Amino acid sequence: MTLRTYRITPDAASGAPAGNYVSADDAAKLEETLNSLIWGVLYGKPIDGSRRAVQAEQVLADLRAGNAAAA
Repeated sequence: MTLRTYRITPDAASGAPAGNYVSADDAAKLEETLNSLIWGVLYGKPIDGSRRAVQAEQVLADLRAGNAAAA
């Protein structure tokens, strides 16, 4: 199961690149979670990194479940 993405076609007028994108809300949740995980692994105690990794897995599972329900 993957995250829901939105396909954007090339827009010559604006120069926007084409591709598959996630929603801004999902991107913000992912960014916040990854930042927390990185800090926990690099600067925390081993238990902090483990806890952050579990939290990251839960965030991904929640995003996937929410996108599956919306489909």
